[in-house]
Amino acid sequence: MAQSPPARTPLQPGSGPGPRTVYRAAPRRARKSTRNRRIAVLVILVLVALVIVRGLTMRGEVAPGVTVNGVEIGGLSPEDARLKLKDELAPQLDTTIAVTLDAQTAPMNPAELDARVDYRRTVERAMQTGRLQSLLLPLIHSSELAPTIATPARARIPANLRMISEPARNATVRIANGKTTISPARDGHSISPRAILLATATAALDGKRKLVLKSEVTKPTISTEAAKAAASQAVELASAPVALNADGQRVGALPTAALQNAVMVRNIDGKATITFSPKILAPAVTEVLGTKIREPQNAMWDTNGQRAWVEPAKEGIGFDAQKVADAVRAAALGGGARQADIELTRTPPRRSTADAEKFGITTKIAGATTELGDSSENRIHNVALMADILDNRLVMPGEQFSFNDAVGPRSPERGFLEGQAIVGGLMIPSIGGGVCQVASTLYDAVFAGGLEVDERHNHDFYISHYGDGMDATVSWDGPDFRFTNNTEHPVLIRATADNSTMIVNLYSSPSDGRVVETRVSERYALKEPEKRYIEDPTAPPKTVVPYTDGQAGFAVDVTRIVKRDGKVLSEDVFVSTYNTQPQWFIVGPGAFPPGDGITEAPPYGWVSPYDPNPPKTVS
Repeated sequence: MAQSPPARTPLQPGSGPGPRTVYRAAPRRARKSTRNRRIAVLVILVLVALVIVRGLTMRGEVAPGVTVNGVEIGGLSPEDARLKLKDELAPQLDTTIAVTLDAQTAPMNPAELDARVDYRRTVERAMQTGRLQSLLLPLIHSSELAPTIATPARARIPANLRMISEPARNATVRIANGKTTISPARDGHSISPRAILLATATAALDGKRKLVLKSEVTKPTISTEAAKAAASQAVELASAPVALNADGQRVGALPTAALQNAVMVRNIDGKATITFSPKILAPAVTEVLGTKIREPQNAMWDTNGQRAWVEPAKEGIGFDAQKVADAVRAAALGGGARQADIELTRTPPRRSTADAEKFGITTKIAGATTELGDSSENRIHNVALMADILDNRLVMPGEQFSFNDAVGPRSPERGFLEGQAIVGGLMIPSIGGGVCQVASTLYDAVFAGGLEVDERHNHDFYISHYGDGMDATVSWDGPDFRFTNNTEHPVLIRATADNSTMIVNLYSSPSDGRVVETRVSERYALKEPEKRYIEDPTAPPKTVVPYTDGQAGFAVDVTRIVKRDGKVLSEDVFVSTYNTQPQWFIVGPGAFPPGDGITEAPPYGWVSPYDPNPPKTVS
């Protein structure tokens, strides 16, 4: 039987007796598609590269197509963009606009009212605008920005526009002589000057010459109708007196007139309610309570010129005005005996008795007395006023005391009267005369107490009722007297003045143990006074009469040595230099040849003793 030939197995790549690769041709359509994709990718890469390159070149410029209020700034650097905007927009802002607010019209120039374009912020916004769009669509992209406008926090607007602002007025209820009166409510008008100025600046930049605005209408919280509905309760509230019981004890009663005067309508929880005004009712309550109430009193010190002791503190006793008004209302509407129970409040003093005793202030450590001489009544008044201000003032360890800060401005509003001051060697009127008397007396006491002197100025001219180099001149916003308490204990200032003397005593702990030695030098650098002449047509002819004595100038040194237990703690030299005061003469007509020797103008404030109608001066 014949055999069939063996079946053939198809050759696979790599099979058979040796290596073999079989290639099959790709379809023509597939080859074309691959080539198109490669071209598209290449185009995209080129475009991306161009975008990146363009973006890099534009990093420091405003994107193309960006405009601000119609001004093209695309492609400019920030600095150039700011300059161009300023050139274009500043004249537009400096324009007068007729602004009408409700029924009022006024001209407004935004630039003159301090409105301005913030060019820096405007350009910063422009730098962040349209960058991607301008890269992708460079020929068709555009972006329009409004400029950033800056206005003052307290914007100014014309007065007639500002006067439109008016708060809403609530309806009110009043009772007088048993008759109830209702004042109607009224709408208010709210405006924002800053918003008005901003709107005006925007209109100017938009090329407008007129602007119409409306205020915001605000409504009262208590309408006329609500007040009328609540008014019936007002008569009941004030129909009869209300008795007061303070801490369980009867103290008196609030009269009907006081209750009627304090009646008011308030919005409580959204409802118009008749009640009492705490502020108006409080004086009547205070009068009924009388001596049962008082302000808190700090622990103070009393002294006898040598010793000091603590006067105990007292707590304050008062009342909560709102709580009392609520209690009186409840009593008036309660239908009973019309009695209001109120609680008194206690307020501790800032400095307790125990705190004051811890300071250890028991002993006078230094003092000084100066004479007021022939001072006027006004000057004596001022010295006494400043003594009251300084009296019982504490200077703590390490604290610096300033005379000007402590006494404050010397003004009529604070009770100071017109006194005398030295100007050009003459005494002339000056508000607050006598201040240097107080400063000099305090300086002498501080000097004697060995406290550290930080600032002290002598007078321009020597004043005889102070010792050589022992004066101190001060003026508001000028020279000051300052010292530091360089001890370990508080120092108490006691100051007093009468018609003839000013006294300052300092009290502290005796444990400091300081001893002060003083040395005063001879006067040196002496200068004789100049002679000056005043030509007075009212003086007797051909006479030369002395008007002021004049005074020599000189310098003097005062040395202070502070010791404790024989050891020197400090040694200071205080130098005082006093100018001359000229000697003035009154020259009658014909006493000197014309123009000979009379070269000085009369001193400020001088009054001729020969004038038959002299001006009035301070006594």
